[in-house]
This record gives sequence, structure tokens and C-alpha cells, in this order.
Amino acid sequence: MKKQKEATYQAIKSVCPSHEDFTVLTISKDERDSIVAILVEGFKAGEIELKRQQDDLVKYTRGLVDNWLKKDKRFNGNVVFKHKNPGIRAGQGDPQVKALRTMLEMTEEKGGSAEDLEAIQEAINARIAEIKPKVKRTVDESLIPDSLKHLL
Repeated sequence: MKKQKEATYQAIKSVCPSHEDFTVLTISKDERDSIVAILVEGFKAGEIELKRQQDDLVKYTRGLVDNWLKKDKRFNGNVVFKHKNPGIRAGQGDPQVKALRTMLEMTEEKGGSAEDLEAIQEAINARIAEIKPKVKRTVDESLIPDSLKHLL
């Protein structure tokens, strides 16, 4: 059974055989549809690993192709992928954050006061800050102009 990453790579290479690895690949809608069709058939035949059953296999596979076109260095010009909005999904796996977000939605639907909504949002932000991993950053002071070093 193939891993999704390798199956996606092989499907893309079969549809775009002239693409050279480690260069940026841009595909057309027809090429994307062909790649998705190949992968969907592989999933249905049990040739490609699928950890969870998907309600809409075509939609899932489109996302999979988009994901690997962005993240696989063989297709993105040999660069390390960086999220545009890191942390946007912060707290999604935390039960307390989920409960607070549901409470916020329910309060909004009931027409809760601005103070109530603000209090709930503050609780969400506090919980996310509490569970968020702390990353210590350092700056190479030799690269900072003298006029700005006082800000360090």
C-alpha cells in the first residue's frame, strides 16, 4: 500500500511527465482533474493509504493534491513550506477552547451583550495563550543597525 505523498507524486508525474523535480509546477484544471481521478481510483482500489473514511473522496483528494503541490519540494521550487497564517487553528483540539467557542456562538445567536461576548473572547484568548507552546526567539545583534539596537 502506497503512502499518500508518494502516490500523489507518482500521479502528478504521470500527468506531467516533462516536469523537472525541484522546480515550481503549475498545473491546469484539466491536469488537476486527471491527477484527482487517478488518486480517487487508487483510494477506491485500496492501493493508497487512507487512515479515515472520507465523506467526499473527490473533495478530499483535491485538497490532498493542493497540499502536496505546496509542500513537496519536488513541486514547489525546492523551498520549505511556511504557513501564511500560523496559529490560525490554535486551540482546535482543546476541549475547553471548543466549549468556549460554542458558548460564544450561542451567546451571539441569543443577542448577548457586548460585555458578555468580550468576556468569553478574553477567556478563549487566555486559554489559547496558556496552551500555546512558548518559542524563544533570538536575534543576531550584529545584523541589527546601531540605530535600532536600543530596541533589543
